[in-house]
Amino acid sequence: MPDYIMIVLLLVSIAILALLVVVLMHSFRNFRRFEDALLHIKDDLMQEISNRNREFREELDAKLDRLRDSQTNMFDANRVYTQKALTAMSKDTQDALHNFLRHTSDGMEKIRSGVDEKLTSIQMSNVKKLDEMQKVVDEKLEKTLETRLQKSFEAVSTQLESVNRGLGEMKTVAQSVGSLSRILSGSKSRGILGEVQLGQIIEDMLPSQLYDREVPTKNGSTARVEYAVKLPGTEENQHVYLPIDAKFPLETYERLLDCYESGEDVETARKALYARVKAFAKDIRDKYVSPPETTHFAVMFLPTEGLYAEIAREAAFFDGLRQDGIIIAGPTTLSAMLNSLQLGFKTLQIQKGAADIEKTLGAVKKEFGNFETVLAKAHQRITQAGTEIENLVGTRTRAINRSLREVQIYTGDDSRQLLGLADENDG
Repeated sequence: MPDYIMIVLLLVSIAILALLVVVLMHSFRNFRRFEDALLHIKDDLMQEISNRNREFREELDAKLDRLRDSQTNMFDANRVYTQKALTAMSKDTQDALHNFLRHTSDGMEKIRSGVDEKLTSIQMSNVKKLDEMQKVVDEKLEKTLETRLQKSFEAVSTQLESVNRGLGEMKTVAQSVGSLSRILSGSKSRGILGEVQLGQIIEDMLPSQLYDREVPTKNGSTARVEYAVKLPGTEENQHVYLPIDAKFPLETYERLLDCYESGEDVETARKALYARVKAFAKDIRDKYVSPPETTHFAVMFLPTEGLYAEIAREAAFFDGLRQDGIIIAGPTTLSAMLNSLQLGFKTLQIQKGAADIEKTLGAVKKEFGNFETVLAKAHQRITQAGTEIENLVGTRTRAINRSLREVQIYTGDDSRQLLGLADENDG
């Protein structure tokens, strides 16, 4: 490109820039003048608003003063009127009260005179009646006293006879207690008593299918535990035995009770009882505890609450037996334990039923999915058949009608027989 063209373009660019600068400066001066005008208008508006507010405030103050004066005059007039009305009402009330008191005093005097006369008459009548009642009461008291004395002597005689019979019965009871003591002196008899009580509690608390009686719980051993509760095993249709055996150290316990009464050698008797119970615990653990056929622990049943409380009071000894795999239980504790087991069995059955229900619902869901697929296919086929029928009824029918448009309609009654169709009235 020639140089003079470049120079011309450069000069034109400079001229355009100068023109833009001039335009921008002119616009800036116009903007400043516009801003000054706006500020001036703002000041005028603020002055006008201030003047209007001052005039409105003055007018409002004047109206409030007039209203205050009007209310004050009205209150003064009402106060004067109220005072006059209260004065008149007070005078009327005092007059009415004086008249009422005068009439009431006269009436009360008459009533007092009548009451005094009636009271005098009633007093005289009561004195006469009291004298008569005193005579009757005295006669009845004499008869009643004689009758009651006679009955009391008869009752005392009867009670003495009852006391004599009671003494004879007490002798019989004492002989029976002696016989019971002789029976319980044998360890086998005490064991039978504990076993009977244990069986009664278990049979009352659990159904027969949840426990076995006199069953060996240890492989290769002939020792049979008195009762064994069936707990759910790790696999289905398997169970684990919880051995429960009754023990009754009666002699050592009675020796401890005697020491409590005399206050001598209590600790020695208590240690002897603990040693006896510990020996029982070892015997139960060695004979009946055999995991995994049984639980890792067994239950020693003590047939009396007092004996159980005596063992449970020594927390260290009680916990030591538990750590060795023997749980001590009295009648109440065993009932609570069996109740908890029964609730556990019910919960397990509910969980098993819930699992079966869940499986059934899963199978239903699967079959419903298959049914949905088959139903969708059937719907598709029915829709397709409907479309074809619609085409057949619409398109084909119109085509046949167009073809037969020029044919006359047969007017005879045997049209159906001609076409080989069954009559509408047949069958």
